[in-house]
Amino acid sequence: MSTVHVNGIDLYYEEHGEGEPLLLIMGWGGNAATWKPQLPGLAERFRVIVFDNRGVGRSSAPEGPYSTPQMAEDTAGLLDALQVPRAHVFGISMGGMVAQELAVRHPERLDALILGCTTPGGRWAAGFRELQLDIQQFEQETSGEVPDTAWFSEFLKRLWTDHALAKSDTHLQDFVLSLIRFPPTPHGLRNQAQAISLHDAYSRLPEIEHPTLVLTGDKDQLIDFENSFILAGRIPRAELRIFPGLKHAFHLEQPELVNAVIIDFIERARRGQPAAAAPVPLAGA
Repeated sequence: MSTVHVNGIDLYYEEHGEGEPLLLIMGWGGNAATWKPQLPGLAERFRVIVFDNRGVGRSSAPEGPYSTPQMAEDTAGLLDALQVPRAHVFGISMGGMVAQELAVRHPERLDALILGCTTPGGRWAAGFRELQLDIQQFEQETSGEVPDTAWFSEFLKRLWTDHALAKSDTHLQDFVLSLIRFPPTPHGLRNQAQAISLHDAYSRLPEIEHPTLVLTGDKDQLIDFENSFILAGRIPRAELRIFPGLKHAFHLEQPELVNAVIIDFIERARRGQPAAAAPVPLAGA
């Protein structure tokens, strides 16, 4: 087990593969093991760094409050501890919010930036009120306990397509197993949820000068996919790719397709090629 002490807490991390560093930042409640479907393909090209955010898995779970700027400092501390001066960064959902803060607060630490199924937050975000209500409902229904099986089953329906659920997709099984093996703490879940509710990078997005790729599934039922258009429109060097028919866990349900898009983007960013001129939906998802 590998841990480092950063920003007052212990962070669990893993490294896979060799090459340019690619840091993956997981979303709400997930952990390093949740990335399993994507790791083999990405580790063929990169030194992939994954970790458990504060409050979940094998990392410390201090009492709150948590914030996305705070978690961005955790992430910067991890890069310091691993002596990684710069990295490509892929943040998914809440991890995408953390990645936005990292890009604004520590621009010198990033090369290419990839944001998946995430939001700029704040009142200008699409579905802002609905997301706030979701968080409030979660807090009321769980009453400070780990979510029960019924709640989790309904939650899965918002992440994965009916097809993946019906056939008990292998990647879906990996996702569920990652949460069973390394369960989040109840207060860690609540504190991460509050960090999501308070996230607001909208006005600062134009400060992000990195080549940026924004990814989303157009059937996302957790984070309104219109937020990806907002992010791509406000970040100067951003391009957008949409995966038709996929929901919030698009990157885990179709890892080969998503990995190919990520690898192509990083290679183009390295060569300094311009971003795509317009959002381009991807067939085959």
